[in-house]
Amino acid sequence: MQRYFAYKNKHDEIVINDDDIFHIVNVMRMKEDAEFEINNDGDIYLAKVDLVSPFKFSLIKKIEENHELNGYIRLLYCLPKGDKVDLVIQKAVELGANEIVLINSTRSIAKITNENRDKKIARFNKIIKEASEQSKRTKLLKLNDVITFKELKNYKADTSFIAYENTSLTSNDLLKELSLIKGKTVNVIIGAEGGITKEELDIAINLGYKEISLGKRILRSETACIYILSLLSFYMEN
Repeated sequence: MQRYFAYKNKHDEIVINDDDIFHIVNVMRMKEDAEFEINNDGDIYLAKVDLVSPFKFSLIKKIEENHELNGYIRLLYCLPKGDKVDLVIQKAVELGANEIVLINSTRSIAKITNENRDKKIARFNKIIKEASEQSKRTKLLKLNDVITFKELKNYKADTSFIAYENTSLTSNDLLKELSLIKGKTVNVIIGAEGGITKEELDIAINLGYKEISLGKRILRSETACIYILSLLSFYMEN
């Protein structure tokens, strides 16, 4: 069943935005008495269309459900080239991540600047909303400000990982760490196409990040994100 995120207006009424109303009426072609779901700040309701034009709806009942993980995943992703970040954000939502922090790293080819920031962030938030509705997320993933490596200290976690291809650690070492993460806050840093510089690795290590291996093969940055988020999701499932 189709789900939409809602909010409360100044009169404390639950409403949905005009884009979603357009989707209900013109894309889904819902008629009167058609049912859909509403997520209002984590509270899920079954709703029905009362009137198509002007659009009106009513709440039928509250739905008790929880599709969130037992823990908190924060992905810190060094900006890749092209539209790879769009894919990573979408899959991060589907895999249960709670927060994404984008990093303008030394080897990031693409950069988010003051000039293009608002447009890019608006697109990313739209991807988050649509992926959250599709995957039945209870909470919207948080998209944080674009940072540099020196600002990593502002993001605390119980356990912090950094994927580094030259590490001496193995996948088995990672699996031992993952067995302890349920219910915890976990940070994981994934580099851009060129990887992480030694200086950036040192910054992370000094902040308590642990080097991890993602296997014997060299993965694309977007594949690495999906791979590690899948593992974290598996170990945090209730």
